[in-house]
Amino acid sequence: MRPENKRMQVFLKQNGIKAIPKYIATGSLTRTWRLYNLKQLWSVELANKLNALGFVDLDGKPLAQYSGNGGLFSVFVRGHFELL
Repeated sequence: MRPENKRMQVFLKQNGIKAIPKYIATGSLTRTWRLYNLKQLWSVELANKLNALGFVDLDGKPLAQYSGNGGLFSVFVRGHFELL
């Protein structure tokens, strides 16, 4: 796992979120994190946790009920670039 992804995983775990992060540095999703845990369902509570940590969606808006992918915890977010 790349160092920035490992730092993000530790940060999320310290804040009660179990996820696999992947930082996207190139392409159309530049400066975006993909956070996912396919064993966990997406919920408003999880969105609120991520919002409280300072994450936003690709449009710079807070995460909401329909930010997850098909009901599973798989989102693209921006924020916490200090972990790079």
